Amino acid sequence: MTHLTTKQNEASRRLFHFDAKNKIFWSDDGKIAKFIKGKLSSPSQNNAETVALTFISDNQDLFSLDDQASQRLETASIEQDKQGHYHVCLAQYIRDIPVHEGSIQIHINQEGVVTAYKDNRLPGVNINLQPDISGKAALKTIVNDIALECGQQKSSLCIYRHSDNTIHLAWDIDVEVIGEPGPRCYFIDAHDGSILYRFSESRGVMQRQTYSADNGDELPGALVLDGNQSSTDDVIQAAHDNAKEVHQYYLGTFGRDSYDNRGAPIVSTVHFKRQYNNAYWSSYYRQMVYGDGDGVDFSPLAYALDIVGHEFTHAVTSQTARFIYAEQSGALDEFFADFFGVMISNDGEINDWLMGEGVYTPLRSGDALRDLSNPTRFGLPDHMDNFMHLRPDELPDAVKNDLGWLHFNCGIPSKAAYLNISGSSHHGIRVQGIGREKTEQIYYLGLTEYLRSAGRSRWTFMQARYAVLNACRQLFGDDGEEYASVKNAWAAVGIGEPAEQFVIIEKETNPALLIPDNDPAGVSSPLQVEEQGILKNFSVFVMITHSYINDLTIKLVSPAGEEAVLHQRSGGPEDDIIEEYTPEDTPALLTFMGDTVQGEWQLVVSDHARADEGTLDSWGFTMAVEKIEQKTTGKEVTADLTIPDNDPAGVISRMTLEEDGAILHLDVEVDISHTWIGDLQVALISPSGEEVILHNNTGKSRHDIKKTYSSRTDDMLRPLIGTATKGEWTLRVTDSADEDTGILNMWNLTVLYS
Repeated sequence: MTHLTTKQNEASRRLFHFDAKNKIFWSDDGKIAKFIKGKLSSPSQNNAETVALTFISDNQDLFSLDDQASQRLETASIEQDKQGHYHVCLAQYIRDIPVHEGSIQIHINQEGVVTAYKDNRLPGVNINLQPDISGKAALKTIVNDIALECGQQKSSLCIYRHSDNTIHLAWDIDVEVIGEPGPRCYFIDAHDGSILYRFSESRGVMQRQTYSADNGDELPGALVLDGNQSSTDDVIQAAHDNAKEVHQYYLGTFGRDSYDNRGAPIVSTVHFKRQYNNAYWSSYYRQMVYGDGDGVDFSPLAYALDIVGHEFTHAVTSQTARFIYAEQSGALDEFFADFFGVMISNDGEINDWLMGEGVYTPLRSGDALRDLSNPTRFGLPDHMDNFMHLRPDELPDAVKNDLGWLHFNCGIPSKAAYLNISGSSHHGIRVQGIGREKTEQIYYLGLTEYLRSAGRSRWTFMQARYAVLNACRQLFGDDGEEYASVKNAWAAVGIGEPAEQFVIIEKETNPALLIPDNDPAGVSSPLQVEEQGILKNFSVFVMITHSYINDLTIKLVSPAGEEAVLHQRSGGPEDDIIEEYTPEDTPALLTFMGDTVQGEWQLVVSDHARADEGTLDSWGFTMAVEKIEQKTTGKEVTADLTIPDNDPAGVISRMTLEEDGAILHLDVEVDISHTWIGDLQVALISPSGEEVILHNNTGKSRHDIKKTYSSRTDDMLRPLIGTATKGEWTLRVTDSADEDTGILNMWNLTVLYS
């Protein structure tokens, strides 16, 4: 970066002395090293806090901070995970005012080596840090905005970083609203009194609520069960048993003792209100709350283990990532709650990806709140192309926009996690599943340590991707199938780039070719792929204007000559074809999976009946291709062998290739002197015994063959693609007529292989 200071460049070089593979990612203005990973320090026997603070002190020249004397860091938390790694979180203060979302994370391995550093500080402020309005005046603004009866409130000044990157001195105020399960949270500009941001701490499993005060809303209510006691009330017993099962899952799977990892009691209240269609975690009361439902939208929510797991996970996030419950951070809160709720409710292999199906709409079977394997089933997006945005001037609102569409956009990371476990192709990217156990550990560590925050956070989907990648790097390294799976899963939902060994190839052409009526030969349109690699997933788009599509056959032909029929005289009297074909709905495309992609692909459209006509308007494809390491080998043989006249045995020349691999491409150069090449047949025989004819008695009276045959242009060589390089290769030349003679001077074989 050209805007780094001399001190920053020198500090960077010092850091690379520990390990040349270390990486630094800078903020756009170059003032902050936002993220550093690798082996960043020497081993140390000091405690984690000392190691963290020493690292900051030793590398302070990396950070070009304004007015450093006014800034301080305060340790917010220190956690040790199951692998023995420490995770230190520090909060930033400027002139003793906390910076909202201003924090540092430092990750330290068992040897006391710093392995990752994440900096979310403000480099400085250029605003007046004396408020012009009081906290009471700010509270009045909030009360007017809510227009409901308010209870207790707590407020403090903070330095607030707005979504447009402007900096404000703000009042951070939480207000209880009578009858609501959690406080409403506001940031009020301390100079002009405007509402900068607002959200709610009420975390529920659904968006709609049915309220009735007839049964009261006092929490926690009367104690019914304690420890191993039991109850004849099925709902009370279900909440008690499910809370125990959730606690055992977190303890047994991750070693986490309760939501705070310090053995806090798990408090639940059931029979909350009357016909209450909700369940939630209350950070204020530190407990879970369940309604009995109205019998139509919900039955008692405490019956569902996945919902109990969902709400308990909200408790975990409130202690770790501390998501602001709005927009992307709120969607992440819902996603992690859904994900671990589903994990908890499945033993072993995941057979049920549904959330809340056991209690949601009890009179309608097959229904659920969400489906993590297929979010679109219940109207949620599964890719950033369909992400639901707030308008630029719109604030999160529980009624108007679901606090920034958090219950909808949670489908996007849900799909990524599903792909990590099960594997599949999505939006042209093939994801290799790594199973439940690895994925659980990666996402738990990512949530609890790499998304840990010193204060409330507005973590984004991209930051969550970085967190799970760093968790994966800690657990399994960053050069294996696990890391590639995580990268590809998030890339498949539109977040970040896929693993480097994968490339997406998109091609399209608009030939506007007339399709001949009642002509089996049809019309052909080519698309050339220059890239080399192995096909892992494929979708083909075809647009045809035609008045009777039952006449048509559409087939795709690969560079190797393999064919897949996409449309076979179906559709009856319908007109026009506008269709995307995928391996899931068109199994014929599986023919191409695992093949090399380089070369010319052909779409062939033919009409097999009279009277109706049409046009091939456009077609194209999207390929997910695994890049492969390419090597070249080859040999040249100076043969100087006489070709026997009119002798079917001919002359044979051999060469041996020692390199072992699969052929991607090959060229065969032949130099033959002969007075009548129409007499000649030239054959190449591979180590596997497959024979291809390069020249077959063509050319009549022409003299000599000096030619290079290539698998890119000569169809006869394409069957050798994918076969083994290693072994004995044979060139055979035979003369099939009297009088003319010649010499095999030389032949050369050049092979590109992987």
